[in-house]
Amino acid sequence: MRKYLFIIPFIFVFISCEKNQIIESDISSENYIVVNSELNPWKLFAGVTFTRTLTVGIPYDIKVAELKDVKAYIRINGAQIIPLHYVKDGLYKPKYDELIIDVGKTYELFADWEGTVIYGSTVVPVEPEINKVSYNAGGNYLEANIQTRPNEVYGAVWVVGSGLAKASTFPSLSIPETNAFNINVITSAVPEQYRGRDYNGMRNIQVYSFDKQYTAYFNSAKINVPVGNAFTQNGGSIGWNVLGNNVIGMFIGVAKGKIKNVN
Repeated sequence: MRKYLFIIPFIFVFISCEKNQIIESDISSENYIVVNSELNPWKLFAGVTFTRTLTVGIPYDIKVAELKDVKAYIRINGAQIIPLHYVKDGLYKPKYDELIIDVGKTYELFADWEGTVIYGSTVVPVEPEINKVSYNAGGNYLEANIQTRPNEVYGAVWVVGSGLAKASTFPSLSIPETNAFNINVITSAVPEQYRGRDYNGMRNIQVYSFDKQYTAYFNSAKINVPVGNAFTQNGGSIGWNVLGNNVIGMFIGVAKGKIKNVN
């Protein structure tokens, strides 16, 4: 088998602390198409990127990895069709860049590249609504109790000050039980240097909600591995939500909650 290196710039594929995440995979010698799109409620649609895997040892070059001739469109709630057009570096967007992502709507991606049919679907979640927050002194983590909604899962990170420091991973996803009205979401442990009284009033929590499809990706990709460390996975075992022959990637709705002070 050859190794391939592909770069996926998601926050959802998460939380690369909103940086690129590098995943090294032992997959077959066949090239893989990599699809990446994150849909955020009430934001302009940021587009979809289509690239392909490159063999490890070859310096990553977006001009080599990008796909320029993809035929693609978005369908909203099974009705409205939005054609996508190549912009640059494998990025495809609506021609007039006026598509605002709506909460609760279903967005489907249809694409074709040299006969390879690509499909993805997601429902855009609602921004998490926090009922209360607390600091767990025993585990040194922050916790939020939030209202739940159908077909959503949740994760949380700690934030110190106004961007002084921020967790780069979720320790887990919180998955509501059927008919549950609220659920607790926890962060990883706050680092020791931020636990003292000097940081009282500066420790915050931020909760993210995801389309429930994110669960399969999170569980299979071992997303709690620290960002910056490449991690090895069998390409076929990761729970991507984009379908197609030799196609990997994510097309998924993500809602970022407001930062809430804990203490």
